[in-house]
Amino acid sequence: MKRREFIKTAGAGAVLVGGGSLVSACCQEKNAPHPYNVNLAGKARMKLSFEPYELQLMHTFTVASYSRKTTVESVSAFLGKVDLGIFEDPFRIDEILTHIDSLSEGDTAAKAAVDIALHDLVGKLMGMPWYRIWGLDARKTPDTTFTIGIDTPEVVRE
Repeated sequence: MKRREFIKTAGAGAVLVGGGSLVSACCQEKNAPHPYNVNLAGKARMKLSFEPYELQLMHTFTVASYSRKTTVESVSAFLGKVDLGIFEDPFRIDEILTHIDSLSEGDTAAKAAVDIALHDLVGKLMGMPWYRIWGLDARKTPDTTFTIGIDTPEVVRE
C-alpha cells in the first residue's frame, strides 16, 4: 500500500517554529460535526499563516554554500507567496509539496516549515502523531537533529 493510500484509509491546526517563522496550516471546515471525523473533499480550504520570529545564532552558521546568522527575511518572503487555499484536501501531501517546491529555487527552510505544518495538520486530522502513523517507537526517536557548520574547532565542539 502506498503512503498516500494508507493515510487516506487510516483516517486543527498546526504550529511550528522553523526557518525563523511561526507557521501554521489549518483547514477551515464547513459544518463539520467533529474535526477528526470528516470527509474533507469539497468541504474545506487550507490556509497558511505565519508570524516572523527571529532567532539570532550565537555564531555565524557556515556550510559549503552559504553563511548566515538568521533567515527570517527570506523565509517571510517565500511564505508570503504560498497560497494553500487552492487545495481542498490536505491529504494530497505530494501534490501540495510539489506545488510548494515549484514556487522558487532554494528557500529550503521555508519549504521545510510548510512541509512540517502540513504533516502536523494531517496527523491532527487523523487524531494520531506521525511516529505512530509511521510505526515508530517514540522512546527511540531523537528529540532533534542538527547540522555542524564549518568553523573553528572550538566553535564546532560547542
